[in-house]
Amino acid sequence: MYQEIQECKADSLSLPVGVGRRLSAYLALIRPYQWIKNLLVFAPVYFAGRLADPCLIKEAIGAGFLFCIAASIGYVINDWRDRKEDRNHPEKCKRPFASGVLKKLDGFLIGVILLALFFITLFFFKPTNGLIICILAYLLVSLSYSFFFKNIVLLEIFIVSSFFLIRVIAGGLATGIHISNWLFSTVFFLALLITIAKRKSEILVVGLSSKAHRESLGHYSIEFLNLFLWSVAGVSLVTYALYTVENDHNLVLSIMPATYGIVRFLYVTDSGKGGDPILTTIRDPHLLVCTIGFLLFICYKIYG
Repeated sequence: MYQEIQECKADSLSLPVGVGRRLSAYLALIRPYQWIKNLLVFAPVYFAGRLADPCLIKEAIGAGFLFCIAASIGYVINDWRDRKEDRNHPEKCKRPFASGVLKKLDGFLIGVILLALFFITLFFFKPTNGLIICILAYLLVSLSYSFFFKNIVLLEIFIVSSFFLIRVIAGGLATGIHISNWLFSTVFFLALLITIAKRKSEILVVGLSSKAHRESLGHYSIEFLNLFLWSVAGVSLVTYALYTVENDHNLVLSIMPATYGIVRFLYVTDSGKGGDPILTTIRDPHLLVCTIGFLLFICYKIYG
């Protein structure tokens, strides 16, 4: 692993930056595959059985697009802020700023473009005041995390988890749909589960140099994170089970794929592959089929 990091650092100094590589780096910088997380803004509409309402879908799409732009702005700032630390990670050292493919001026340029898209989207979709405040809060928390809270033990885990919750809240504000207390709790604990798994995977991958990559990692032990992880996994399943009991669409049977999915995720994380929940789900056939099957079953019960 040490050799991989050294090779990565050497590549960042020796490889010329062509136009094609620069364009690929711009795309990698805004991380479009991470926009899948913004589907959470559709959660209130989806679970309320209102997907057939075109007005609500339009509002949810607008909110989702705004979050895609806001998230990418956060990625640009975060990657620039962490470029030195990322060079101590075997995967993150390949990021555009850490590898040296992109410079500060490139980040400024892509940031200006994203901000322009953000204001254009605001003009065309005309979101509610509540949604605008929610998105601004997301940006504020994201920036605060990047510059101040990233290395505060435990607090940083809860802040990252809040990003998932803010998306769900934004979906409710955009569509005017009330978010169930149990749904809110389930999303929170699942977000916490994903974030803890990410920290555990980082320690397993980076090893002894974990503190050089992220200062807070040096204060976590695998034993503590395992205990935290399994506790949160159990609470997540209980809260979701209670949500299905409260729901009027007889969703109780969905507890089975939900349980399998969470346990499978824990199993994959145990080998250090849970660092990126999106890529982990896509690359693991069990998780991918389980997730799709779970969503299809919910869809059948609510809309069938």
